[in-house]
Amino acid sequence: MSKIGYARVSSIEQQEDRGALRKQVERLRNAGCDRCYWDIQSRTTEVREGLQQLVNDLKLAPKGTVSELVVVRIDRIGSSSKLFYSLLEVLRSQNIKLTALDQAIDTESLGGELTIDILLAAAKFEVKMLSSRVSAERKHRMTQRKSHRFAPLGWVVENDKYIKDERWCVSLLESKRSFRVWELAEYVFQVFYESGSVRKTCNNLNRIFATPHKVGNKQRKESKSHQISIEDLNEINLSPQSKKTYKRYPWGSLQWSPAGLKDFLVNPVHAGGTPFNTTQKQGGKRKHFDQWEINWDTHEGIITREKHEQIKKVIRSNANNRWSGVEGSYTNPFANLLKCACCGGALTRQAAYKSKDGTPNHWYQCTYYSLGRCKTKQMLSSHSLDKQVAELLINEAQKLADLVDLSHEPLEEPASVKSLRESLSSLEKLPPIPAIEKAKDDIREEIARVISSGNTVVKHNVILREEIIQMFSDRIFWDTRTQLDKKRILSRLIRRVVVDGTSVVRVDLL
Repeated sequence: MSKIGYARVSSIEQQEDRGALRKQVERLRNAGCDRCYWDIQSRTTEVREGLQQLVNDLKLAPKGTVSELVVVRIDRIGSSSKLFYSLLEVLRSQNIKLTALDQAIDTESLGGELTIDILLAAAKFEVKMLSSRVSAERKHRMTQRKSHRFAPLGWVVENDKYIKDERWCVSLLESKRSFRVWELAEYVFQVFYESGSVRKTCNNLNRIFATPHKVGNKQRKESKSHQISIEDLNEINLSPQSKKTYKRYPWGSLQWSPAGLKDFLVNPVHAGGTPFNTTQKQGGKRKHFDQWEINWDTHEGIITREKHEQIKKVIRSNANNRWSGVEGSYTNPFANLLKCACCGGALTRQAAYKSKDGTPNHWYQCTYYSLGRCKTKQMLSSHSLDKQVAELLINEAQKLADLVDLSHEPLEEPASVKSLRESLSSLEKLPPIPAIEKAKDDIREEIARVISSGNTVVKHNVILREEIIQMFSDRIFWDTRTQLDKKRILSRLIRRVVVDGTSVVRVDLL
């Protein structure tokens, strides 16, 4: 029968002493363990890869193959009584003894269980006291308007104040431009203003600084084993974290990730503010940047506060637009108009590719299908959708116009109205610039005023009819419109477009 060991250190311990985990493993080796499981995580974290791997291996191991589990101290397993006793049940089911090198405890006796409860309670109390001290220190620093101990890219902390990092960082050979660290941070914001989205900015930065767009895919797919053999101890690289963090902030390189870049852009330190209470009390998850508490004007920023708010506004708007970071961003003329005939849910773009002529083609599907609340699996291409909607509106243009209540409209149109119609027809053939659009609206208003003779309801109906007849009287007009112009037209005239699978069922007007 063999002995196995379990070693755990916190990330802070491992950062302060790179040999902390190795020292534990060596002690377990001297105690007779032939293999060891390990974690570099806090004792408050119950879900750990090494501990889970240990439990799974013990459950699968035949009885009698493992005689003893050795740890340095009980708190190496954790501070949770539930976690400890669940592991103890697994050990008892396999007739495995638990031994702590620094604590003489008999886990099978009542006195031993009492001692364990006291030790776990003491460990939990220590964790809470440490958390209380950290919270008090954070509140003190917030009240005194002091900086955090760590600074984002572009900054250093001196005398509890953020100051610009003046160290030279990188040079671009093509443009013959060199950056200090704070200038590099400022340049990142400049690229974001030009790109318009976090993902596109990330791609542009990686292209500018010649860093790969996709790095370490193989490393991310490979699972890191948390079991080591004692003989292989010197060959194992015990890193403090199992996941690569090179793309969170480019401290070690200039490789960016969308998540890390977003955290960098919304950090108020760049605008002269210091954030506090950025994580939730339970779970330690990061709050949304709108929920942060910020002390403003604690130092001089590299961007203004107005630009900081503008950046957050762009990121908020892009959060609901998965296509905002796509190269050559495509305007969706049917945004918020498509409804599923089966369940009434909205249709959204799920995929995209470029046709042979270089034009983008998107595929729409009911959003409820992926949630299992709709049975419509078919997707509808944007080319087919545009064609069907145009054909439907063109064929029904006169019919739709007749539906408008024009009971008060005179049978014979004055000559001035005919002249205005000719002017409007000429303007429709010109590119849709703001000045021309305003002129067309003024002409429609004038036509409606002459026809309606002051009747507000009739005037509105006349304007609606004029737009329908003018825009959908022929196919050439619709095909020559830009995507942005189509979106403007559809949003003014149409309430919804009902789609059943790959067919447009009907179009409801406003």
